Amino acid sequence: MISFSRISAIFTVSVLFTLTIAAAIWGIQNIGTQITHGNMVEHEHGIILSQSADTLVLEFKTDSGEIMHFSCTERCITELAHIQRHINEHAPTDIYYKPENNAFVAVDVD
Repeated sequence: MISFSRISAIFTVSVLFTLTIAAAIWGIQNIGTQITHGNMVEHEHGIILSQSADTLVLEFKTDSGEIMHFSCTERCITELAHIQRHINEHAPTDIYYKPENNAFVAVDVD
């Protein structure tokens, strides 16, 4: 028969491993965003509804239903074909952006 102390030790080690792995995943996600997109970049997930005629403004619906507008700059401009595919397919999209001058500037669209 397994003693109570062995069961509690197995449980304790399992909890410690779970917490350590969760902390590592959270840290990597935060550090990864800063490395690839820089400081002060925020993130939204949702669907791109439309792209303006000049292709520099995106209308975006977040997962929570909020409608946001983003101006395209930096890597966002080089991904216009990718953005159009997301619009056509109604594909889930991640937008990394910076708030600037009472507007949202999309840095990257994935």
